[in-house]
Amino acid sequence: MFRFITKDVWIGSQVRQFKMVEHPGAAATLVIDDGKVLLVEQYRPAANRDMLELPAGTIDGSETPLECAKRELEEETGYQAAHWEPMGHLYPTPGYTNEVLYLFLADDLTMGEQRLDEGEDIKVRWIPLHEVEAMVDNGEINDAKTIIALFKYIRKVRN
Repeated sequence: MFRFITKDVWIGSQVRQFKMVEHPGAAATLVIDDGKVLLVEQYRPAANRDMLELPAGTIDGSETPLECAKRELEEETGYQAAHWEPMGHLYPTPGYTNEVLYLFLADDLTMGEQRLDEGEDIKVRWIPLHEVEAMVDNGEINDAKTIIALFKYIRKVRN
């Protein structure tokens, strides 16, 4: 899935070596229904805490970013969406990885069942948008992809 690589890059007049993580890419989905945001809550070992964030995951094989977003939304939340809109992409941590994370806005949901991977413990949470905004402001939500997707959505809706 992930590989550690060394890359030689010309910077100025010399070649410098950079160690980085090669990443296949990922996708995340923002769903807002009846004024509530669909979030998942799960323990993140690197942060050593439970985090609220958008449903998201790593692109598998030849999967497109949209196919990944659809699969992860259903696996993590049980929901399928009929309408999908791209929201752009971002580089979550370009200092050490080439990961590109694609954002989508989805709606017109149908409920199914979660299909969690072994070892996953994910709680589905619907939280009013105004509460999510307050949670970002007070540091309860600090996942970058979630904050960026919310920012893009709010800017779009309020402009």
